[in-house]
Amino acid sequence: MKVVRKFDNAISANICKGVLEDNGVPAFVLGENLVWSTGAVNTDLISIEVVVDDENYDKAVNILKSKPVE
Repeated sequence: MKVVRKFDNAISANICKGVLEDNGVPAFVLGENLVWSTGAVNTDLISIEVVVDDENYDKAVNILKSKPVE
């Protein structure tokens, strides 16, 4: 698994995950529950990461770099 992006909130991380999955790349959000379980207010201490399988990393990066089609 490779980290594609890091976020400071779960909403943005899940939007990123959705974009990847809509384009055929399975993705996972890691760390979103740590904020709640630790009671951390400062999310600088806990990163929320979107990860993909190693073989999908390059495709995921390219998807996230591309501009949305209008």
